[in-house]
Amino acid sequence: MNKFNCIFIVIGLASALGLGGCVSMQASTNIPAQKARQVGLTVSDKMPVTLPSDAQVIPDTHFAVVFAENAATLLMPIPFVGEAVEDSVNSSKSKSYRDHYLGLDVVGFARDALAKSSLASDSAGAMQIHPVAYVQECIDEKFRISLAIHIESPDWTGRYLYHVPTSIPAEDISNPTEQELSQMKNEFKIGFSKLVELIERDANGQLQPTGQKVDFGSLYLYGSRLGGLVSPYMMHLSDGELIEEGKDYVIFRHSGDMSVAGNAGAMLFGVHYFMKDQLHTLEVIAQ
Repeated sequence: MNKFNCIFIVIGLASALGLGGCVSMQASTNIPAQKARQVGLTVSDKMPVTLPSDAQVIPDTHFAVVFAENAATLLMPIPFVGEAVEDSVNSSKSKSYRDHYLGLDVVGFARDALAKSSLASDSAGAMQIHPVAYVQECIDEKFRISLAIHIESPDWTGRYLYHVPTSIPAEDISNPTEQELSQMKNEFKIGFSKLVELIERDANGQLQPTGQKVDFGSLYLYGSRLGGLVSPYMMHLSDGELIEEGKDYVIFRHSGDMSVAGNAGAMLFGVHYFMKDQLHTLEVIAQ
């Protein structure tokens, strides 16, 4: 399936089924480097202003859960009734996760990572970064976590994403084991260190596009069936801007709309750091 068919499916089904309203694609651009170096960065305790429209925030944490869509609910004769019921169920689920995820201090991990950076600043005028952990329910009965740092200012918005290698089985997500929690802590430390490194490199002009495009697809971006119908394994786009490719990883950026529903493309916007085995589709397109 080519890029244009994928876009048609995303926009067409999203519109038909009400998945997030009007899609307004925003370009992902480099951080204002001079400003970042001059005023520095500081970690905010607040969640990002813009989250996926269907995200459920686990109370008192910086986890935002995107549950899979239910085809039966989406196709009900009175859709908004089904949506209201599903939202209520998902909200109840996310609240029940609270006690198990309080110990995973997303803001703390971001603060520890930023403290080691030359960009760290306590000044009132510092650019604020907003850390969040997206938890997405996927078609293979696993939940995948993407760590993100949002930077939101009046004149620029950016997002940097690190996709956590270890997925959580669906049966464990509401009550993860001690081993899973320990693994998440280790991977969160690595992930936020990598995100701060990406921001530093961006501020130093080191995240420039190579001029090559990336054809990519991943369950971290589209995790469940779109509209409850279209397999996420069919979803891939061929207009990612390649920044860097290593032996086992790839960095690229993509435009998007962070305010739409998760499966309408809310995870696309920003600079992505992926291990190659996290992508079901990956091809660098020569120019």
